[in-house]
Amino acid sequence: MTNSLQRIAESLAERLGRSAAIDDARLRLLAHSSHQGKVDRVRAESVLRRAVPKVVAEHVYACRDGATGLFFVTPREDLGLDDGRIGHPIIHQGALLGFVWLLTSEGPVEGEHHNAARGAASDAALIMHRDYLQAGLDRDREHALIKQLFDDADAQRSAAAAEIIEERLFGAGSYAVLVAEIDLPGGHATDGHQLALASGLAAVRSRRAPQSVLTFERRNQAILITAEPLGPSARDELIALGGSLRDAVAAASDADECWVGIGRSRSDLAEVTSSYDEALRTIRICRRVRTLDPVTPVERLGVYELLGQVPESTLRSMLHPGLRVLMEQGSRADSLIQTLETFLDSAGDVKTASERLFAHRTSLYYRLRRIQELTGLDLSNGDDRLIAHLGLKIARLIDLETPDR
Repeated sequence: MTNSLQRIAESLAERLGRSAAIDDARLRLLAHSSHQGKVDRVRAESVLRRAVPKVVAEHVYACRDGATGLFFVTPREDLGLDDGRIGHPIIHQGALLGFVWLLTSEGPVEGEHHNAARGAASDAALIMHRDYLQAGLDRDREHALIKQLFDDADAQRSAAAAEIIEERLFGAGSYAVLVAEIDLPGGHATDGHQLALASGLAAVRSRRAPQSVLTFERRNQAILITAEPLGPSARDELIALGGSLRDAVAAASDADECWVGIGRSRSDLAEVTSSYDEALRTIRICRRVRTLDPVTPVERLGVYELLGQVPESTLRSMLHPGLRVLMEQGSRADSLIQTLETFLDSAGDVKTASERLFAHRTSLYYRLRRIQELTGLDLSNGDDRLIAHLGLKIARLIDLETPDR
């Protein structure tokens, strides 16, 4: 579609002796001719980012006011729109698909100019509608293959992976799954939540290279499979991508919270279901362990990843009874629990722990003695320290009261 629209924009510009551009209905730039004069900020952002700020779009639509023919967009220097625009809507079967643009600074639009702009809009409408239909067919095919990619049967997953690569829906490489999951008000998904998930995925996908992502949504999940970037910063890039996905979903949703889990990469596309399972496990753990970030890769779970695979009933039975006594003290024990965890996270080093707690060593020693009295644990014993450390992690995972740090 882009090449065809580019030819239309260049042909219109050559015919009229002025610059021309074509946007979609969201004012994302699809094609443009060269521009010799001064470029205002909106034009520059449109070329560089293929989009314009929301306030500019609102001004454009206010100026259009439902027009089906030529309309004028007045300059707004406060928005960076120094040059006025002359627009012609691109409409097919009553649906607005985009706009053809000319600049007011390059002269009026009359007679031949008007007819040429209308003709360009008509040609663009046919191309955009055709590509919209084709994109819909491609997405339906893609969705069917992705669902098959998560099938329980190994043979079905392998067949889907082979077809995805063969049909060039996805590039070969190393694959990871990101899952954004929203907390639903009242626990019920609505059409609005589904739309928010789809909108978030579309926003992120539009900023990625073709054939580098596959996306689909489930009840309260936005799922993105990506060809993981190479290099030492690869996982950081995935975390940034997860942050973008979370922001996009949250911005379009009234959900209470949005979490993003990132699974490990797999070299075989047929094995991404394992990455998906890791991403889901990460979300489940992050929901309970509020010291973890809302966008977390599975490898940052540490010991929580191991504990998260143990049934909750087993975890509860593993919790040392002395730690349970300590936690049942309520808010009075918050400082003791925080002291214990900081001490253990500092590998039992009193100097480091006192600095992290901003506490005098004498105070720290007193708290540690009190903890030992309440729990019956000997913190000078390595096994007891391990029991205490794991116990605190377990308590967070099974939603027992522990203070956030």
